[in-house]
Amino acid sequence: MSQSKTDTKAGALVYRYHDGLYVNFTNRCPTACRFCIKFTWKMQYRSHDLKLNGHEPSTAEVLDAIDSAGRERAFDEIVFCGYGESTYRLADMLAVCEELKRRTPRARRRLNTIGLGNLINGRSIAAELARGLDSVSVSLNTADPRQWVEMHNPLEPFAKDGFESVKQFIRECAAVIGDTTVTAVKRAGVDLDACRRLAESLGACWRERPYLDDYESK
Repeated sequence: MSQSKTDTKAGALVYRYHDGLYVNFTNRCPTACRFCIKFTWKMQYRSHDLKLNGHEPSTAEVLDAIDSAGRERAFDEIVFCGYGESTYRLADMLAVCEELKRRTPRARRRLNTIGLGNLINGRSIAAELARGLDSVSVSLNTADPRQWVEMHNPLEPFAKDGFESVKQFIRECAAVIGDTTVTAVKRAGVDLDACRRLAESLGACWRERPYLDDYESK
């Protein structure tokens, strides 16, 4: 049986959740979050294999996968969110966004991110994101900088300045992208009210997320 463009030997390039179509651009990530389901779910997400095995899809491959998925069933939103950090591929992501404006003008475009895109790219990227995206969701998870390091287990280059960089990223996105949301996973020992207050002080909206576990993996 031949494989579809949305599901290759390297793993799923796009996958569905509710009314959204999610883009799996990269498995690279600056953090190894202690609550991340990619470890317990072994790179699976609700029957989708998101392990890219070192292959990062080209913009053409991603657009083909999106077109193929759209022919099967319509979607309301494109979300850049796999088991990796899409801002590692900022230029490619924005190129896809520009093409999607033409192909699927009614579909919203959202980035789910750990918020370290400024450090990854060595510059403020909010203005660039604003040209391609309708929405940004930042997984902050705590208002405590020490707890942030403990929870997110960042790679060494991101450990020292990561928390402050994420806050600055949120502030900058909120200023130019109207729909900027800070999220936190509900976990023991996390002051969610303090996280909400921090999000609001940075100009962002706030949303609590449930903690997923092995019982929900499929």
